[in-house]
Amino acid sequence: MSTLPGIRKHLISTLAKTPGRKRLMAGAGFLALAILVSYSIFATAPAPVAQEHLEKAWQVSVMDIEPRELAPIFNTYGKVESNNIAELRTTVTAEVASVHVREGQWVEQGELLLELRKDELQLRVNEKQADLKQEKAQLNSIEIEYRLLQETSVHFESVWRLSQKKLNRQQDLLEKSMISQAMMDDAVQMAGQATIEYQRHVRTLADYPNRVVQQQARVDRADALWKQALINLDRAEIRAPFSGPVLTVSAAVGDQTALTTPLVVMADAGEFVIRAPVPNIYTQRFRDYLDNGYRLDARAEIAGRLVTLEMERLASSVKTGQSGLDAFFRIDVTEKWRLPEIGRIVNVAVTLPMESNVVALPVQSIYENDRVYQVENDRLQAITVVRMGDYQTQDGQYRVLVRSPALQTGQQVITTQLPRAISGLLVAPIEAAGRNESFDSEGVVSR
Repeated sequence: MSTLPGIRKHLISTLAKTPGRKRLMAGAGFLALAILVSYSIFATAPAPVAQEHLEKAWQVSVMDIEPRELAPIFNTYGKVESNNIAELRTTVTAEVASVHVREGQWVEQGELLLELRKDELQLRVNEKQADLKQEKAQLNSIEIEYRLLQETSVHFESVWRLSQKKLNRQQDLLEKSMISQAMMDDAVQMAGQATIEYQRHVRTLADYPNRVVQQQARVDRADALWKQALINLDRAEIRAPFSGPVLTVSAAVGDQTALTTPLVVMADAGEFVIRAPVPNIYTQRFRDYLDNGYRLDARAEIAGRLVTLEMERLASSVKTGQSGLDAFFRIDVTEKWRLPEIGRIVNVAVTLPMESNVVALPVQSIYENDRVYQVENDRLQAITVVRMGDYQTQDGQYRVLVRSPALQTGQQVITTQLPRAISGLLVAPIEAAGRNESFDSEGVVSR
């Protein structure tokens, strides 16, 4: 035993004397030190605790529902139009003398809008009036001749009968050889001339009614031309055919009128309508309403006031790339200052018939236009619904009317739009937020 320290001392001294052995001893020392430190770390570390997974609950607002009977509405944008827009032209060619209206001006029925020069038109009236007088005088002459011929008919007939009697007597005398053949020939000639004159008279008398009719036709034609000249003279003054606003004035003093160019364009105030497109989901319902004689009411804000509208008809609307249905609502406006401008776009709220068992929900409750979520045991449950229309509360809040057999009184439906809403999602209704729960920055609560 006494020899071991000596041997160890001898080995150490022997290893120290070699350079390679010195490096080997240093490496072994570092390795031993690293093992010792690692062991101490694992020996003093705390025991790991198993972490429990926490499900996030999304904070949502809810409302208690109660299906009831409500009248749906839907809002759309309509365009103001007129069923009667007149393009006022003239059929006479004349120079414009004066213009009394401007674009946008309100005019009453019969009001003078524009005047043309009347001098040439007046000359034509005078000419046609002279022609009429001439034809009437000619008719009067023919009628006088006709009466005179009728009065002389007795004399012509009497002369003809006397010539026939004389011819018969001469014939008897000739047979008795009491006259010569020459005298008989004279009697025949005189009888023939009397017959010709009488037949000519009869023929002329029979034709006179036709001459009277022909001349009367000439008088009527001359009278029509004279009246047409008067109409053309009257058309030199262009007046409003109805009350309404002037849309366009394309004439100026000194212009020469043309038959195809409108001088003034105006709209009939009594024929103003609002043309509003009907969404596809309401198309069939609108047709059914009209077929059943139901007239829909609507409201629109015109000139700062709410005006009641009444649907008068439907029309198919076929446009480039789309087709649909348009509803026309009549505007009952008596004051001219309340009449909207043609082409103005107005917001129209259409009231539909009452619907039963519908629920009015905020728009945030509707998902993909046909789904809502109820809260049951703090979990979402999807319910498929049919959108029946829109609704406006008494305080002006906008709602969506939906219907579904699954919607019952007392159910809680969320009124929050969740980006990850699915059935089974854990939520925290806002009424339950008073409990000792903490919400993170994303609006979810840990449980």
